[in-house]
Amino acid sequence: MSKNIKKNKEDKKEIQNKKVSILTIMYAVGTFLAAYIIFAAVAIYIFNADNILIQKTVKIIPYPAAFCNSKIVRISELDSKTESVKKFYENQDFSDLGMRVDFNTEDGQKRLKIKEKYVLNKMIENLIIEKEAKKREIVLTDDIVSQEVDRKIREYGNENDLRENMSRLYGWDIEDFKKNIVKPDLYKEKLTENIRKNEPVFQKAKEKISKAAQDLENKKEFFQVAEKYSEGDSAKNKGALGWFELSQMLPEIAQTVVSLEKGQTSDIMESSIGYHIIKIEDRKSENDKELFKISQIFVRTKNFGEYLAEWEKEARIYVLLKDYHWSKESLMVEFNNAELEGFEKKLRENSPDDVSVMF
Repeated sequence: MSKNIKKNKEDKKEIQNKKVSILTIMYAVGTFLAAYIIFAAVAIYIFNADNILIQKTVKIIPYPAAFCNSKIVRISELDSKTESVKKFYENQDFSDLGMRVDFNTEDGQKRLKIKEKYVLNKMIENLIIEKEAKKREIVLTDDIVSQEVDRKIREYGNENDLRENMSRLYGWDIEDFKKNIVKPDLYKEKLTENIRKNEPVFQKAKEKISKAAQDLENKKEFFQVAEKYSEGDSAKNKGALGWFELSQMLPEIAQTVVSLEKGQTSDIMESSIGYHIIKIEDRKSENDKELFKISQIFVRTKNFGEYLAEWEKEARIYVLLKDYHWSKESLMVEFNNAELEGFEKKLRENSPDDVSVMF
């Protein structure tokens, strides 16, 4: 009996010792992981480290590159999207332009850093647009997204072509395409529709241009109506704007202008900047180009960029990465490094036709 009691006590002690050992190991592992997470954070945010170990770490641990309101822009997402941009340039054939993009040179690394900054800006912009869309109760269901993907597939020709192009150019699959292209574009499109339908500035502008159209129907001279209702540059010369090529016009305007003959006046048109009524004063061909002499009645509305700027001013945006900061003046992510800032400025001023600047 006493032997059994003694054995039970020994067994219990052994179990307790094992529990203590396991807890000690777990504590040691937890301490090590916590220390490594802090070490990696210091390496990333203070010393700007970007070695293979850090690259693997940020794929596992969701270190933030930036905060936008209550949302996080993860470093891993920023790295992935920047890598996709890099892949896009490296897989394009710019030989017709006599150019190639090489990100392995010293200048190439700076160009890639500029691209990373643009990607970070776009990610923040997408979060702001999505927040505003949801605030206006705009919901993207799976069916809506799938329908848009189907439409994109028809544009490309077929799903295999789309998959091949996405994989070759960006390293994406269809889900990546939905997340990175389709959903952000849909939120912007639906939000634009909502603004045009509900914002008072659009209702007032529509009423004003409708009155102008009514005056024209009542046989008032175009220049008189333009003088009374038009805004912007077209108001200064009683609506007269001068000669233009189609490429110099807004797409919505150009599409209508080609269908009008000399002396004809368009119906009310809506563009990204407002409402228009166009009159073709004259048209001619010159040096194989078709030119149009245009008069216009124009009533301005706020464009999407102006609304976006207002939302950005109200947003709480913080960039944690050492290379960048959020500028409340430009409402963009900007470089902290003066050399990179100067390089980007010089590139834009002196190389506007460079493919890495054009696209």
